[in-house]
Formats: sequence, structure tokens, C-alpha cells
Amino acid sequence: MRRAPNRRTATGVTALALITVATGCTSQPGHSAPAGPPPPQSRQAASVASEEFGLLAGGGWAQAWSLWTDSAHQVISQADFVRLNTECRPVPGVPYVVDRTTIVDSTTVRIDWHRADATGGNPTGGNATGSNTLLYQAGRWQFVPDAASLADYRLGVDQLVQKRRAAGSCH
Repeated sequence: MRRAPNRRTATGVTALALITVATGCTSQPGHSAPAGPPPPQSRQAASVASEEFGLLAGGGWAQAWSLWTDSAHQVISQADFVRLNTECRPVPGVPYVVDRTTIVDSTTVRIDWHRADATGGNPTGGNATGSNTLLYQAGRWQFVPDAASLADYRLGVDQLVQKRRAAGSCH
């Protein structure tokens, strides 16, 4: 049995038309919105928080400050943050432990943490605890110091060092 050459072409065109209809593909431009960047992941935020806490526990003050949001940078300069933590050192080497990561929205993650620390920030002893926020800005996760820390930084280095020494939290 001999097939006509056009029959094979017609069958191929019919199959292509069925695939096109089934998948919704057309040769005409669609009206769909362009795909944006993928949403940020909470694991990435937790990773930045872990990096921040590791730098703070290890004395990497300048690097820790560099992970902050631009608005936090406006509160205290990198040089002053380094000076503050050099003149009034927190307990070195005591790790921060992330207890919980909560997605607030697509650009905000809350990190709850504790630090087993007899005196660093907790004059009564025991664990220091806290929460911080990470914001997805300018294509990356950035750390936000908590409101109490930001208020302390606004005092200025000299006054804050005095306050911390009086509380017994300098080492």
C-alpha cells in the first residue's frame, strides 16, 4: 500500500494542532504577566540570621553590621558598632541558637533565638533570648536589630558603654 506524500504531512499537522490546543499554546502572543523572580525562601533568611549570630558570637563586628538593613545602618555606623563591641565586649564564643523561624509574609521572616549566657545581656543570669526580623530587600535578606538594641545604639557609643558597664555586661 502506497501512501500519498501529503497524507503524512496532513497527519503531522493535525497532531501538532491537537498538541497546541491541548497545552494552550498558540502562535499568537499571550496576555500573561511576565514571570518575576522566585519568592525568597525562609531558609535563606535563617541562613543570614545564623551568619549574623555566628559573627556576633565570634567577634566579627564589621561583618555582622554589613548584613543589616540600610535603615539600621543609619542608626549606628560600622566604625561605631565595632568600637562599641571592642570597648564593651559581649561574652565571646557563646553561640546563639535559632529556636524558631516564622514567615510573616513574602519579604519578612521572624527569628526567635536564645543564647546560653550567664551575663551577656542578661544580668540575672541564664539564657538571653530574643527575636529579630529579616527583610528581603534589594534582592537579598537583611538583618534588623531589635528595637531595644536600635534604641541603645541611638544613645551613642560612650553612653552605651557606660550603660553596659553599669549592668555588668562588658567582658
